[in-house]
Amino acid sequence: MNQILNVDTAQQQALLFLLDFLKQRHYQFTTITPLSHQRILSRKRQEKNTIITLRDIFGWNLAFAETDLDPALFEILKENRLIHFQDDHQWLSDVRVASLDRELFIHSSFPTLQHDSVFFGPDTYRFAYHLKQYLAARPHSFKRAVELCCGSSAAAISLAKHYPDFSEITVSDLNPKALLYSQINASFAGLNNITPVYSNLFTYLAGQFDLIFANPPYLMDADQRQYRHGGNQLDGNELAFNIVKEGIQRLNPQGCLFLYTGVAIRPDGNPFLQQLEKLMLSQPNIRWCYEEIDPDVFGEELDQPAYQQIERIALVLVKAELMD
Repeated sequence: MNQILNVDTAQQQALLFLLDFLKQRHYQFTTITPLSHQRILSRKRQEKNTIITLRDIFGWNLAFAETDLDPALFEILKENRLIHFQDDHQWLSDVRVASLDRELFIHSSFPTLQHDSVFFGPDTYRFAYHLKQYLAARPHSFKRAVELCCGSSAAAISLAKHYPDFSEITVSDLNPKALLYSQINASFAGLNNITPVYSNLFTYLAGQFDLIFANPPYLMDADQRQYRHGGNQLDGNELAFNIVKEGIQRLNPQGCLFLYTGVAIRPDGNPFLQQLEKLMLSQPNIRWCYEEIDPDVFGEELDQPAYQQIERIALVLVKAELMD
């Protein structure tokens, strides 16, 4: 089932124009955590008589004057409703652009408060890095792959650039805006083997896969924003667990599942890992491992009501392979 956000061709072309404009000017921007971003933004707002750069506008999402932007680019963005006017005679971009592996990626403006925001942050970089490290050690090639909960599809695009043997990479999400941005990002990267598909996990995905990879939402978000909320069960890991449970049924022989996620750890244990262990007891043909790669991230979440029984949030990798 294909359901990409209904955006006119002119706006899509405007986004591609923006990416090309920035690439021609050697634009680079590394996205950081929202908390760190807010600190830098507050600092920049206090600076006086500074020149506003492209990184300020499309990276830090700082307010800018019309004269701060190239006139042709300004008119294209304005005409296609990709920037909006503020009361203080300044403008704000409605999109941001991040860089990864010398490619540029459209994603949502800061702060990502909207329900359909498309997030790009430190997890994106870590996910892409660990996925490539994992594949570099695999003895066989893959042809058919799918990225679930794809967001901007940065990982899939990075993967396709490093491993051109993939004949088909599907990227799926429940957020139509994520599928739109994925389509634009893949097109700008010059890739024609990446197909965005609207799907609730595997609901609208046909067949088996050589590789299934995902960096799903894993937090307990009070507003249940799609890019953050990982479900009400397993302390935010309901979605991650379902990816493993359903994914191992959709692997080709020697096919691999690679999951990058955050796990809420309780004083009395790890409910997510406990459920995985129970699941895998019934799967004798699956070889799997669970690896904690960072013991403590998003510590600020521990102040939220949903996390009062949580000691820490750890980043983990779950790897599973269907044996012959």
